[in-house]
Amino acid sequence: MIKIKNAMNKKDVIIFVIGILTSAFLTAVDLFTKQIIIDKVLFNSEIVVIKDFFSITHIRNTGAAWGIFSTKTDILSIVTIVCSALVVYFMYAATVNKPVLFCLSSILAGACGNLIERIKLHYVTDFLAFNIFGYDFPNFNFADICITVGCFAMLIYVIFIHKKDKPLFRQGTFADRFLGE
Repeated sequence: MIKIKNAMNKKDVIIFVIGILTSAFLTAVDLFTKQIIIDKVLFNSEIVVIKDFFSITHIRNTGAAWGIFSTKTDILSIVTIVCSALVVYFMYAATVNKPVLFCLSSILAGACGNLIERIKLHYVTDFLAFNIFGYDFPNFNFADICITVGCFAMLIYVIFIHKKDKPLFRQGTFADRFLGE
């Protein structure tokens, strides 16, 4: 029997499945919160939570962050599918490093939550609206939070916490060769 250098052992498979299940749970939370907004808040209406700071405002975003590429929903969907596949691969490669795996799980959840809506409805439901020091920050949703927190946590981990003696990715994987130390 040929042993593949970067093959997953039983523990890696369990950790990978937990990462995928975490992502699925976060995706479900995202879709649930969006459905509540769709069902309970009139489109284009605002519920003020904290005056001049935070409101729930139901809008439809056909683009990406800040509404960019708003006429390119199909292209955004394709790019998201490709990026999500890459994230799943990096999750496979990151089973040796749980913090990296769970950052990637969060990123995947956000991508999938917005992708499902983009494919199903041709837009993404955004509803969290903040006014920060007089600047109306673009509306966002739980999926956007997952992506942002996952990316930020990964950045903090890699720059400040990660120890050189612990690999980011399983040895022999493309991720290790491409992004390894």
